[in-house]
Amino acid sequence: MHKLIIAVALLFISSNLLAQTGNSETGNVRSEVTIKVLKKSKKHKYFSDNAPVTMADGSVKSIADVKVGEHVKTCKDGKTLSTQVMQIDVYNKPDFWLTAIYLRPAEELARNDAQMVPALLLEATPNHRVQTNKGKKRLKKLSKNDILYHYEPATGIVSSWKVGAVKPNARIVPVAYNLETKDGTYLVDNVMVAQ
Repeated sequence: MHKLIIAVALLFISSNLLAQTGNSETGNVRSEVTIKVLKKSKKHKYFSDNAPVTMADGSVKSIADVKVGEHVKTCKDGKTLSTQVMQIDVYNKPDFWLTAIYLRPAEELARNDAQMVPALLLEATPNHRVQTNKGKKRLKKLSKNDILYHYEPATGIVSSWKVGAVKPNARIVPVAYNLETKDGTYLVDNVMVAQ
């Protein structure tokens, strides 16, 4: 009896997925390329709808305005390159708070005569990954010793920025987005983030 119920449920889900088109909604998640049935999970990864994404040409767009097929900027081995957006996930009424990470230039912190430099703010869910000097890490696992990578648009240089503070449960947003790229990374507010 249990197997019959599972088989009927899977058949129902399969037929619903086949009937849906490219721009569809599934629960609180909409994907512009593929249909993803996501259960409520602590693994959701997203940014607020106004998170600035650096495009391949150096311009900046809100993550909500990025389209599938467009090219965004990323970094590899200290150099910038472009990668294609393969999928965009949209979370309507997401149920997870964003974590705020405040960053300071690592080189400025090493010098004693450093002038005050404004901090960078990166907000994402606690399970979103960023590229650090120790590999990919989730935001909730970052500490003040971690170094993240920041692209300087004016110079084209990738620099190291140190985590200054981590503020969990910073805010909740009504709509959130996540990109999946061919390379697996992209820049949000010129900071390298990973899938």
